[in-house]
Amino acid sequence: MAEASVTENVVAAAPCTAACPVQTDTRQYVEFITQGKYEEALELLLDANPFSSVCGRICHHPCEQQCRRSKVDAPVGLRQLKRFVVESTREYRLSRRKPIAPTRKERIAVIGSGPGGLTAAHDLARLGFKVVVYEKWHTPGGMLGTAIPRYRLPYEVLEEDIDDILSLGVELRTGCEIGRDLRIEDLRREGCKAILIATGLSESRTLGVPGIDSTGVLLAIPFLRTVRLGENPLLGDRVVVIGGGNVAIDVARCARRFGVEKVSLVSLESRQEMPAWEWEIEEAIQEGIEVQNSWGPRTVFAENGTVRGIELKRCTSVFDEAGRFSPRFDEGDVLTLLSDTIIIAIGQRSDLTCIEGSAVKVAGDRLEYDPETLATTETGIFACGEVVTGPGAAVEAVREGHRAAKAMLHYLDTGEFLRQPPSELLALGEMPLETAEKVRRRAPVIPELISPERRVRDFSEIERGFTEAEALAEAKRCLACTTGALVDEAKCAACLTCVRICPFGVATVERTAAMPQEQCLACGLCAAECPAAAIALKRFGTNQMRRELEGLLATGDEPKHLRPLIVSYCCLFEVTSRRLVRAEPSDVARTGVARVMVPCVARLSVLDMLTPFELGADGVVIISCMEGDCLYPTAEERLSSRVRKAKSILDEIGLGGERIDHWKTETSAEVSWSAFWEISKRKLRTLGG
Repeated sequence: MAEASVTENVVAAAPCTAACPVQTDTRQYVEFITQGKYEEALELLLDANPFSSVCGRICHHPCEQQCRRSKVDAPVGLRQLKRFVVESTREYRLSRRKPIAPTRKERIAVIGSGPGGLTAAHDLARLGFKVVVYEKWHTPGGMLGTAIPRYRLPYEVLEEDIDDILSLGVELRTGCEIGRDLRIEDLRREGCKAILIATGLSESRTLGVPGIDSTGVLLAIPFLRTVRLGENPLLGDRVVVIGGGNVAIDVARCARRFGVEKVSLVSLESRQEMPAWEWEIEEAIQEGIEVQNSWGPRTVFAENGTVRGIELKRCTSVFDEAGRFSPRFDEGDVLTLLSDTIIIAIGQRSDLTCIEGSAVKVAGDRLEYDPETLATTETGIFACGEVVTGPGAAVEAVREGHRAAKAMLHYLDTGEFLRQPPSELLALGEMPLETAEKVRRRAPVIPELISPERRVRDFSEIERGFTEAEALAEAKRCLACTTGALVDEAKCAACLTCVRICPFGVATVERTAAMPQEQCLACGLCAAECPAAAIALKRFGTNQMRRELEGLLATGDEPKHLRPLIVSYCCLFEVTSRRLVRAEPSDVARTGVARVMVPCVARLSVLDMLTPFELGADGVVIISCMEGDCLYPTAEERLSSRVRKAKSILDEIGLGGERIDHWKTETSAEVSWSAFWEISKRKLRTLGG
């Protein structure tokens, strides 16, 4: 069968976006947060990732690991900001749930309701297909729904994402196991023209050591399912968990929550080599779990068939010279741990019951497939996620679900396979150290976890989300990568003004000015002071200010504005709730104050300060951030200089420079801004029209 190919345009992107497996426009949703546009942020998130609620809790956040702010102080808390968005927009989210009537005659089956399968179902339903998802368990969500502990992922959080997907018209059949209750040929007879296998890794691997069949030896995944169902397993006083990955950590932490006093986690790997996320290991240790590194099981010993302990042997190396898993041991160095229960968490494998009776081939314990077309060895059957890729994160499964939907659409449209070779966004280069040293430090907002002593008492969620004030403060730390200065070479006079005032030493001039994106911090001072108006910011368009003012000051059929009428430019980064962020023409008519929020008012040019008078305002109030709180060095001094210049121009034309007031936020925006407006109004009343 013929194959087509997808060619992606390589574009520069913020490093956080390039690092995200589903290429979420991370920088943009953070900017939406600063602007109080939480609904717009949610739309952006859900368009890239239907499992945004889940990822706001458990994502391993590779975006943060690439955040350029790391070179300054600490990365922006992007995962927590995602959680804030979904928690702040629940009513809106309910209102957007609407079924999509199928417009395609083809029926599609998805086997497995984990993040990969349901993401594909989501995309295909939006494309007009009738999609039926089959799940062998009675709870949808794959491992998210049946194995991840509630203290990490409350089930109602997963339900938010699943309900969004089902609201599109996706049909979900739980308690239906393909291969037993139905076979693939039955799905064909029901009219399924394409089938996706996305069953993940749902079964635990075991060990081949003496005594492993003793009573009291459990496997990780069945144990975690028991926990998720709310059952209370009898574990005894001492539990040993074998494994060093995230599942092993989950198992150990669950055991502690059942009152087990001594939980030991035994890992072949050294602490540095452990595959579990570092923060998960740290939290486990805080909860009293003892980690035994560089040991492997030798013998499980029992009494009358019941576990009494385990003998371990020293692991001297885990990988061979080529990096392959090939552990070596010192048989003479042994350690014995007493235990009432041993739980094996050394990895998962696929349950391939679903392909029985089909022509789909197996490669080892996974499905055989083409990683570019996602096609299996039987025509019309595709596969995605861990059942073919091996262990991965939820967000990576979402990425594969998107790819699967694209592959199946192309197949149903053309009868051909679509090649989707791996593609990566070109990320913005690293910030030079000399630039990073000039960026003002801002401590990250990190909500405290519940204390370890309280955490181990039950399965309550251990981490709280951001308050609105915390979210806005954390979003303020974003460096807005890729939104820096652009130079219109036709206008540039090469006058060196930008070189002279740039607080980060970014600007250079040869024939024309240049601001390398890797260095530019989007402060906007150069654009505000360029005498030729040759510089603009991607983040803050040159004409944006005037358009916003025209919209706010338009009267239309509304009553005339209260007088005096003030235009107030306010520092966006000082607000602690979006109540102050958004202004409407009706607000202006009611209060006589047209608020224009600016991401740093130091970006205001003299023209920006004078334009309101041209549009009918009686006065201008500029409110900066608190004293010494500006993100950009020298910005406050530059702004004060421009305010003086604008005042002098008003004096020269006889309007009076006292019609412009410049204040700095005191205590809080909510308290001080209204006071500033009242003071300015009283003064303007004495000045007259």
